[in-house]
Amino acid sequence: MEKILKDFERLGGIHHSCLMSTDEMMASTFPETLEENLMGACRVVYQMFMAVEGMGCSHREIFIELEESLLIGYYIADETVLALLTDKDVNLALINTSVRSSLGRIKKQLIPPNVEPPVVHAAPINTESQRRVEVELTGLMGNLQEGLAEHIGPAAEIVFDDAYADWKATHGVKRSKIAELIKALAFEIEDKADRSRYLQMAVQTVRTFNAQSVRS
Repeated sequence: MEKILKDFERLGGIHHSCLMSTDEMMASTFPETLEENLMGACRVVYQMFMAVEGMGCSHREIFIELEESLLIGYYIADETVLALLTDKDVNLALINTSVRSSLGRIKKQLIPPNVEPPVVHAAPINTESQRRVEVELTGLMGNLQEGLAEHIGPAAEIVFDDAYADWKATHGVKRSKIAELIKALAFEIEDKADRSRYLQMAVQTVRTFNAQSVRS
């Protein structure tokens, strides 16, 4: 869990982060001297989320302006809150994209040890064949990630890695399923026009890659 938190801090403008329930600190990069105050702050944030939910709304972000920084709270699941202490002028769109892309990983780690996760039945994968295709696609994947970075900035590395890992686990690195990866990546771009431009770029990049592969 701490690795996920440290990934957030790689984005810049984020000083510390933590994940907690209403009565337990699950993971934190905050100094211990601040954690007790944080628990109180997060209880207040959680109560705000519950009040919003009680009004029939589904708001999942709260921003609290402090004297020299910003405390951002994200409602993750059940009674769990992600808190980020950031600069006041931090790139909020970048952070929101990164948090959204990490929700799957966070929720997986919230599953209690004695609870078996759902079993996903997948077709057997030829590991050697998959490794060969993965090497062949290295350049293409790099281009797709670079194109994504033009729209969401430094978060592209984290977003791409998460989307690629999910795609690989689901489809097993298949050329015929690259469209599924592209759609997952495009979903992370909030602006519709930028999303459309990325899709067009990605499709053209794949076509060019396939044409070069045939010639070689």
